[in-house]
Amino acid sequence: MNNKLVLVIVILAIATITLAYANMKVMNNPAGDDGTITFIWSDKTASLTFEEITALENHQFSAVEDTSTSGPKTRKFKGVLLRDIFNKAGIDNSVLKSASKVLVKGLDGYVIAMTVDEAISDHVYMAFEKDGKPLGTMKKGGSGPFQLIIVKDTFSQRWCKYVFEVSIE
Repeated sequence: MNNKLVLVIVILAIATITLAYANMKVMNNPAGDDGTITFIWSDKTASLTFEEITALENHQFSAVEDTSTSGPKTRKFKGVLLRDIFNKAGIDNSVLKSASKVLVKGLDGYVIAMTVDEAISDHVYMAFEKDGKPLGTMKKGGSGPFQLIIVKDTFSQRWCKYVFEVSIE
């Protein structure tokens, strides 16, 4: 029995170290830190740069930011509707109609899911400014260059910082 327990502990330790190493590689990966976002759908991919995304129609909007270190506070953001970015990436309506969800991934490993209807609504933005200042990168202590914001998300739990990938499934 002791040998089995030791074997299980060793296997768990190896798995933990392997996963920690893989996560560390993602955390230190500079991909996306420049504002490039990769979009994945069907068997296709497209990447848009920070400049390409911010050149789209910008919107000023307010949203309540509620973080673990502060209480709820209304902030002013500048960003682009996610549906406009989908159009720029070449993702057409037939792809969106046949999909069931949209996954947004951040460099910190955080992933949020939403329905397609929610993703193409008037309340989901890829923000790049907060209170008149660029969001900044993860390496510089910011929350960008892009942060996905769902305005109607009361507690901002499904906001995603450091966005580098969006999958339509």
